[in-house]
Amino acid sequence: MFNKSEVSMKPTVRLNQSNKTTQGFTLIELIVVIVILGILAATAAPKFIDFTAEAKTATLEGVKASVQGAVALVHSKSIIAGIQGKSFGSITLGDDPSSPFYVRYGYPYVPAGAASDAYWRRIIDIGDDFSIKTNTGGELIIYRNDMEVPTSSSDDCIVTYSAATGEFNFPNINIMVCI
Repeated sequence: MFNKSEVSMKPTVRLNQSNKTTQGFTLIELIVVIVILGILAATAAPKFIDFTAEAKTATLEGVKASVQGAVALVHSKSIIAGIQGKSFGSITLGDDPSSPFYVRYGYPYVPAGAASDAYWRRIIDIGDDFSIKTNTGGELIIYRNDMEVPTSSSDDCIVTYSAATGEFNFPNINIMVCI
């Protein structure tokens, strides 16, 4: 057995810290941290502040998809009717067989007129928060009702549709992004 007096105790080592290291941060360290936080805030904050333009553009992507689907269906009906190669023609739709829907080279044609909104809503499934108009160049313009009425096909936040210009040409469907 061991006797307590026989067991030697190792001395405990104590480190003395200077008072300077326990006082906190230096002014330079605080300035560096503030500058780094400022840079992070300046680069990250705009990404989280306003998504309105992106959200509006995303709804236009849905409208564009609806137009593309409608164009494909009208083209299919034109092929069945055998008029896909003609520069002008018409097909009948199930909603109103007595009212023709005009096509150019088998794709929907943009007739000028005040009733363009009702005419196009026969094939395009979009909500009441969008309006449809035609401009003098024969282009279809779809825009959000909460935006100003577009004056040209280069305005922001619209979907445009231009009819096919030849037998083997596709119609143009474009989005002008919201800013």
